[in-house]
Amino acid sequence: MALEIIQKDIDNNQLPPVYLWYGEDRYTLIEALHLLKDFFQNEDPSGSGIEVFLGKDSTAQIVVASANTSSFFSRRLVIFDDIPYFNQGKGKGKTKSSAKASAEDGQEESDSLGRNEGEDIDSLLEYLQNPNPATCLVLISEKVNRGRKIFKAIAKVGKVLEFSYPKGQAEWLAWIQKEAKSRGKRLSPATASFLLEWAGHHTGILSRELDKLILYTGEKPEISREDISRVCIPLIETTIFNMLDAIASGKAGDALLKLKEVLGQEYHLKVHTMIVRQVRLLLAGSLLRKRGETVRKFMEVTGIRSSFEGNKVFRQASAFSPEKLAKALEDCLQTELALKSSAGNPHLLLEMMIIRFCQK
Repeated sequence: MALEIIQKDIDNNQLPPVYLWYGEDRYTLIEALHLLKDFFQNEDPSGSGIEVFLGKDSTAQIVVASANTSSFFSRRLVIFDDIPYFNQGKGKGKTKSSAKASAEDGQEESDSLGRNEGEDIDSLLEYLQNPNPATCLVLISEKVNRGRKIFKAIAKVGKVLEFSYPKGQAEWLAWIQKEAKSRGKRLSPATASFLLEWAGHHTGILSRELDKLILYTGEKPEISREDISRVCIPLIETTIFNMLDAIASGKAGDALLKLKEVLGQEYHLKVHTMIVRQVRLLLAGSLLRKRGETVRKFMEVTGIRSSFEGNKVFRQASAFSPEKLAKALEDCLQTELALKSSAGNPHLLLEMMIIRFCQK
């Protein structure tokens, strides 16, 4: 949605004097930056009207000075990436509980920052009262706090856009099919779902895998599951999911094949850590299922943000008892001690652990 809004702003030649962009979908945000840069370079092919600053290296005073600079030949694009003004934990004299109380009372969050950062924000706030109409200032942050004065000032004079991942399976499938169509290829809903499971829920990775598939399929109009299996590298988490499915079914041979695939991609200690994480999540899911809780409660307790992962793990948890998973965690600990003390071949140690998991 954010990308479409920016494209519309460009098409209508109605760019706001200030943008605030934030969110987890960095891939789409970078695509939006490319759109803006191309637009300004069409006005001035030299690129001299485009300046980029990083929050860790620059101050608002420097950025404001650049934004206030007028160009005789064209408008200016000033990008201030990774701005620090919404970082948590920088306020002084306010505890977490008092901050929560203020929010509950409807009071505006305090901007009581250190003196240097406070002065930095003041200079930006002053600019936002009368921004240069010949400049498009793009402020980029991973997160925002809508209670901050700086957020309200930006929203008043400019436009705030969130770059978030698609929400839910339907939106993800629509996103993949749209990306494939923009590259001149068709992707059925079933194949798009397979690609999601295979490559994971990350727009940048999926886009890269689609580019590989375009080259591989050549003139063929539609991408198939076989194309994906041959060209795309499966996400390690996906392979571990499949391994756990095999374990739940007692299929030791299939589980060992999946383990071999994972060990071919990652160092054995990292693989062990990922298995431990999944076993812990399964244990939480199994206990919550026993209490009659929902997948939403499971995601809230475990901190899982992806609905795809949450539903997948919660479903898998139904195949394991809490007692079996507790025993598996104990086995994970003993295997970790053996791995770190070099008490045997690491691959064999992990294989033996998986075989024990498969035993009823």
